Amino acid sequence: MDKRFTAAKVIMFICAALILCGLVKVQLVDGEGYRERSDRRTTKSVTLQAPRGEFYDRYGRAIVTNRSGYSIQLQRGRDMSDGEFNRMIYNLCVIFDSFGQPRNAEIPISWENDGFVFSADGANEIERLTAEEKWKTDHGFEADASAEEVAEALSEKYGLEDYSGEGLLSVASVRLDMEDRGFSSTVPYAFGTDVSIDVVTAIKERSAVFSGVSVIVQPVRDYSEPGIATHILGRVGNISREEYEEKRGQGYTINSMIGKQGLEQYLESYLRGQDGLAAVDQTAGGGSIDSSVETPAVNGRNVTLTIDLELQKACEDALRETITSLSDEAEDDSGGASCDSGAVVVLDVNNGDVLAMASYPTYNVENFNRSYSYLVENPARPLINRAIMGTYTPGSTFKPCVAVAALQTGAITVDEEIEDTGKYTYYKDYQPGCWLYNQSGDTHGYETVSEAIRDSCNVFFYETGRRLGIENLADYAHRFGFGSKTGIELESEESAGSVSSPENREKRGGTWMPGDVLQAAIGQCDTLVTPLQLASYTAAIANGGTLYRTHLVKSIQGSDTEDEIVTKPQALSTIEMDPETYAAVTEGMRMVVTGGTARAAFEGCKVPVAAKTGSAQISETLTNGVYIAYAPYDDPQIAIACVLEKSGGGSHAAPVVRAAIDQYFDNGQEDEANAPNTLIP
Repeated sequence: MDKRFTAAKVIMFICAALILCGLVKVQLVDGEGYRERSDRRTTKSVTLQAPRGEFYDRYGRAIVTNRSGYSIQLQRGRDMSDGEFNRMIYNLCVIFDSFGQPRNAEIPISWENDGFVFSADGANEIERLTAEEKWKTDHGFEADASAEEVAEALSEKYGLEDYSGEGLLSVASVRLDMEDRGFSSTVPYAFGTDVSIDVVTAIKERSAVFSGVSVIVQPVRDYSEPGIATHILGRVGNISREEYEEKRGQGYTINSMIGKQGLEQYLESYLRGQDGLAAVDQTAGGGSIDSSVETPAVNGRNVTLTIDLELQKACEDALRETITSLSDEAEDDSGGASCDSGAVVVLDVNNGDVLAMASYPTYNVENFNRSYSYLVENPARPLINRAIMGTYTPGSTFKPCVAVAALQTGAITVDEEIEDTGKYTYYKDYQPGCWLYNQSGDTHGYETVSEAIRDSCNVFFYETGRRLGIENLADYAHRFGFGSKTGIELESEESAGSVSSPENREKRGGTWMPGDVLQAAIGQCDTLVTPLQLASYTAAIANGGTLYRTHLVKSIQGSDTEDEIVTKPQALSTIEMDPETYAAVTEGMRMVVTGGTARAAFEGCKVPVAAKTGSAQISETLTNGVYIAYAPYDDPQIAIACVLEKSGGGSHAAPVVRAAIDQYFDNGQEDEANAPNTLIP
């Protein structure tokens, strides 16, 4: 018994000795190594960015999807000095610049001719100076501070005495952006997004220099047709400090991507999804060792648009080619030598679906950061969506509206003939002439309303407008949607335009004269409309008087907790049109194609077309071209409006309208059995 007890004590003593030796080894012998390893390895939770919802056209063709891209994130190690941190930032800038890779940080100062100068963006000097002053005041500088003074202050603030010129600006811009974005030991900084594999490789090859740099794989936008439908889709970008403060309680981080314009912005709450979380083991310098997903990200909701992608492409191509051809080949402004921009819209006349909406010039959203300065300073203003933001005098395309108003109120009848005498002599002190008389001394003679629409006879519409009165004329203009937004989803970007009236003139500080109604009746005066409004108005004429809310979103995919959202047609108003009125007005628009100003443009067209041209003078030598049409004439399905700025006349827009009609009907959309794709319900 005693032997067993003695043996047990010996074993216990040996075990205790071994444990004690192990503790001594761990704490005294290897303690420093374990402490260093512990210091080098920490675990943090990082955000897994959710893939945004994708865009598809009305036939299910992908427009915008997602792909995996690389993001460079920067963290500052606990033991990293200011000098080491600045050097790491500088080396990153050198790599990015050497590969032409845009960085997220920007500063409106550049190094030119051995000196610092402000380089704020702006379409003109006033905009540039305003942007410069705002940047300075936003960042705590005096409004009159020079670029040299700002650069010196930034150098002192961030310890950049060892840097000069472009190097100083590179590091200062990053440090300032970090401050703006709330960078800290717990909040990484997104140095660059969607960077090339060349940049990633260069960084990894010098991992010792970039101990605080992590390469993160995250979803980025992928465009099936880069540069197509840019103004509709909009773009995404890094969340701004102001946006973050507004949305910080909604799951956003300071490095989140957010919709900035177009549908990306309007549908942000549906597209963004829910971010996930991953556990990342990191060194003290901020580098990644290993990671594991804690909470998976949830994709955003996909969106089906009303857009027909092939029709959209055809419209953009035709718009670009027509404008380029006019500006390159015309001998003077009357032929379109100064034409540099325009827009076209195609609508479904029976529900307000936007089938295509193009604005020129446009841009490729994938190159937005690289091209930003050029885009802002380009006098043609490619960032503007002219289809919904541009406002134009409608010219003679307004005459069908005047005809409907006059026929419905009894100011004229369908069979009444009014004589074109060359000059309108009702007023003694104001006697405008018809365009034909001014051009050649000829007149149109006696004409009915249909014939007057065909020939665009000004004298006929002067008399009609005077009889109608400005109150009735303005009333019908409003009924057709002029002076009001169309209801399209891009409401914050849409212009309402204006309608000629004494009230409108007074608001502008002017005085309404009795003769102003004459100019209002031919689409001049104070009336301003957008191409989308023109297309919507044309659709209302074509379908017999129903003005639909226009829309780009056909449906939004359902989620685990929410049902699918489907856009249903919504009538904004109904314009009463007697059968005789409808027949007289639409017959006149058909006669424009069969025997009027649009005859040559539609020779050989597959379907019968009704149209109206307009020329709106904007200066002594410059004239905008305006064009509206619908087809088929005997079974209206689509309505089109096109405006070409400084094109010299409405007829110059005909090739764009013809291209849209050919694309739509050549693809067989008028016959569902022949349609190339299955329309998503």
